[in-house]
Amino acid sequence: MKNHFLLMLVVTFAVAACNSTPKKQEPTASETTQEIVYHVEGMTCDHCESSIQKGVAALDGISLVEANHEDSTTRVVFDPSLTNSDEIIAAIKKRGYQVTQ
Repeated sequence: MKNHFLLMLVVTFAVAACNSTPKKQEPTASETTQEIVYHVEGMTCDHCESSIQKGVAALDGISLVEANHEDSTTRVVFDPSLTNSDEIIAAIKKRGYQVTQ
């Protein structure tokens, strides 16, 4: 009986611990960050998305990069004290794509 009680206690704490794990929240623009969605011409596949994401993510101050070839957009959340839109556009163009805002 004592072992049964201990087992139930351990299971209860394990379930509680699993349920209290914080969910990953997507970064969004705040007072210290800025968000810009760029129209990017020339993306045709997942590889294009990865290339842009890798190039932009290498810049300082980038919190999030989401490239989407289906709607030709790239969403970037960044700290404007560490990088700026011109540097982001240059990183995308360096990968061979055209950018309009």
